[in-house]
Amino acid sequence: MIEFKNLTLEDKPTIDRYFREVQPRNSECTFTNMFIWRDCYEVQWAIVDGLLIVKPGQMDESWILQPYGDYTKCDLRSVFVQLDEYFSSQGMPFIMRAVTESFAQLLETEYPGLFYLEEERDLFDYTYLGEDLRELKGRKYHSKRNHLSNFRKNHPDYVYEPMTEDMVEEVWQYLEAWCGQKACSGSLDSGLHCEQKAIREALDHFEVLDYKGAVIRLDGKIAAFTLGEMLNDNTVIIHVEKADGTITGLYGAINQEFLLHEWPTVQYVNREEDTGAEGLRKAKLSYHPVELIKKYKGVYRHGGK
Repeated sequence: MIEFKNLTLEDKPTIDRYFREVQPRNSECTFTNMFIWRDCYEVQWAIVDGLLIVKPGQMDESWILQPYGDYTKCDLRSVFVQLDEYFSSQGMPFIMRAVTESFAQLLETEYPGLFYLEEERDLFDYTYLGEDLRELKGRKYHSKRNHLSNFRKNHPDYVYEPMTEDMVEEVWQYLEAWCGQKACSGSLDSGLHCEQKAIREALDHFEVLDYKGAVIRLDGKIAAFTLGEMLNDNTVIIHVEKADGTITGLYGAINQEFLLHEWPTVQYVNREEDTGAEGLRKAKLSYHPVELIKKYKGVYRHGGK
């Protein structure tokens, strides 16, 4: 029987090695994301026949991300059987989520009928050209340039700063104030409450995780901050971006400045999913993604070929 274990900082070299080898494009595949969300999503992991198996869960439900590793060096069907036995022992169906399009195609080709697959649009990642977000050229970004121009006109003395360890507590205090306005802690299972906990984990482990951060100050006080890291060799992923929404152009400013200063040549930017939130979806689409990274849910079918 597979034995999953809780995720700790000591696991980082192993997890990093697997993701570095496969060069993932989907946002789930960084140790930082797994680690900072590990409490809210009860993240556990195991190595099964040489493949990395990550098992999140929430509210008495568990699933796995697609296995990661070299599929040519293992019996993938045997791995699926072992996973089904594990989930059956827990009284749960065997479900995979955040399944990439390429892995979904592999399942349909090599194991037809073994999984029922459906798109999970709310989990699609938004990927942009780095050059587009840094330069905001062309008619499609006209309104974005106007918002930024107004911000810079109204706040000519704003200051951009890369985040350092001695700024961590100040960033946390800003987030607490931001969350006070958004009622992040209004419910233990609210998305904002979980996100607040995840950001706290990121800040508490600033020195050992691989992300970079930055802030924008107005009148000496933090008014926006962001966190991001490299997802693969040509893509940066933005994990967190918070700003005072009453200040026109501030979100756009922290978005652009972070890329200009910390990622000036990166080819792609993954800004993660919209989780089905209408306002967030509209905002992400307004920056004209070059691709939506599709993700699928796969439910194991007994008796598939």
